[in-house]
Amino acid sequence: MQEPVADDGAAPQPLIGRAAWQQALRALLAEPGPECCLYSDRFEDWPLDEPAVVEALAAWALTRPRSCMRMLARGYADLCSRAPRFVRWRMDFGHVLECRELPAEVLAPPEGLWLRERALVALPAQNQRRARMLDPARRLATLQDFDQAWELGQAGFVPEILGL
Repeated sequence: MQEPVADDGAAPQPLIGRAAWQQALRALLAEPGPECCLYSDRFEDWPLDEPAVVEALAAWALTRPRSCMRMLARGYADLCSRAPRFVRWRMDFGHVLECRELPAEVLAPPEGLWLRERALVALPAQNQRRARMLDPARRLATLQDFDQAWELGQAGFVPEILGL
């Protein structure tokens, strides 16, 4: 998926609104490629429980022999209650997804989704969702922010259900 480019060669225009954000995420999650990183405080308006998204992730995960998706959040409790399909996918395909929780005292990376060659990152906004597809240089810089936060994260969102 590519963001529209201005005729004068300027940077791509930002995506504006929750629907545009979710559509961009759907498109990127349909074919995540060899590696994928996700960060959000709580994944509030991510389409992770939509059947088509979960089915696409399942088809993708079947081709992966080892972990290649990293998911980072401040917490997963809200996601667990809001996205039962994704939670089930997490249990079925735990071999491809490693999850960590980011402690409150650690600076968070920008909210976004990073693939090998593309990235979608949320932009600061007061009234509505805004995001931008990043060029390779900006993608690398924000991925480094993600990696630094990842190193300070703690294991979270385990794929097994523990009980008696």
